[in-house]
Amino acid sequence: MSHVVPASSTQPSTAPTTLVVTVTRHQCPHCRRTWAKRAAAERHVARCWRNPENRSCKTCAHLMPAEEGPYPEHPGWPEECSKGRELPDESGVPLTGCSLWGPTA
Repeated sequence: MSHVVPASSTQPSTAPTTLVVTVTRHQCPHCRRTWAKRAAAERHVARCWRNPENRSCKTCAHLMPAEEGPYPEHPGWPEECSKGRELPDESGVPLTGCSLWGPTA
């Protein structure tokens, strides 16, 4: 039994199968998000919640992280400030520029 190969398939294809594309992205050094435009990345870094210069809850030594409850029926405990500062609600937007902020160790 012989296998016949069509003439067109024996010649090498000149069309590329893939293209190489180099992309430049700009990354926040604090939260690792990326942007195509440098200006957008710089605006973000200036207000990033994980940037210690912004003195937000997320980088404060007084932040007590949320904890799960001891059993499934218990709702657990939300994030708290050990200095008694009111933290944001479900919107998730942390405070910035806090006068009680302390650096983490």
